[in-house]
Amino acid sequence: MFGRMKRSAGVGLLVATTLALSAWVGSSRASAAHLLKEARPARISSSSRLLLGGRVRCTASINGVVQAGQDASIKLVLRNVSRHTVRYQSWVTNAQAVVKAADGTTYDSSAYLGQLFSIPPPTPGKLSPGAKPLRWQVNIPVRWYGPLQITPECLGKALPVLHVRVTAPGTPSSQSAAVDEVVAASGHLLDQCRPQTPGFPVSGQIDPPSGTALPMNAQCSVSLSSEGRFWVAQVLVLVPPSLTGVQIFQPYELFWGGHYPTGLTADPPYEAIAWEFVVTRDKAVPVAASTVTATNSSKQSAPSFEWHPTGFRQDGSGPCGFTGFSFGGVGPWLEFIGGCG
Repeated sequence: MFGRMKRSAGVGLLVATTLALSAWVGSSRASAAHLLKEARPARISSSSRLLLGGRVRCTASINGVVQAGQDASIKLVLRNVSRHTVRYQSWVTNAQAVVKAADGTTYDSSAYLGQLFSIPPPTPGKLSPGAKPLRWQVNIPVRWYGPLQITPECLGKALPVLHVRVTAPGTPSSQSAAVDEVVAASGHLLDQCRPQTPGFPVSGQIDPPSGTALPMNAQCSVSLSSEGRFWVAQVLVLVPPSLTGVQIFQPYELFWGGHYPTGLTADPPYEAIAWEFVVTRDKAVPVAASTVTATNSSKQSAPSFEWHPTGFRQDGSGPCGFTGFSFGGVGPWLEFIGGCG
């Protein structure tokens, strides 16, 4: 697996592969009747397949019920069932999964690999008879109504489909309440740039979570879409407020299509932040995010802040004059580019 990589001089990449505008609420994609017809699978859904000439068995399992906003955690176990040592290629694709939602959305956990500048080659591995099984886990934050059909992939081979039901405590009481929950869950990102009405951007400032970095003038917006018993909120932050030509590509929450990160067509400096939340009557939960940033060269530096479950934390700084990307995590990476000129 890959972790985040700090940017280098010139073009930099900030990646988090954890293993990830919108319609109005009124355009629900799931009717109550449809939800009532959802199949109720067993509490644990599992499947298995013999691989490598029948010498190893890969077994996948998952809870048959998952709450919206939480991870669908697919556990894969590889066992040698033969009497001889089995050799295989160990690589980042050894454990993956493809999710198909009830509305037809398809999400492939391996899609982020195509966004990387380079991937280490496979390395030889071996599994002796009677050895401790290899265990992997794939985590995918759920932001689609169910039922979900999840196809685990083990050593590049698909296993039989797992069936998962999606639950939620219910929708927020109003659009205003949903926006309030998103603002509260954004780690103070939107405190001074607070959208009031879904679909209508506001101008404000993004303050640094800590330190003495200059605040950034920004345009902030939230849009909402319905997933039956919960809503999905799409946050978009643009620096400067006049930044145009920004598009978010789903279902991977990216600012670029295809398989390779690129900057925007605008001239630097700029920063665009996309952040997706699952919103229920109880709270908003971050599920996907990406950032694209570009600055002009100067003698100044841009402090960086990384999202953690408890909020943003500073993670160093870098010299101005770069294009940076962040994607694949549940929270964005912030670059305070106000001092770059």
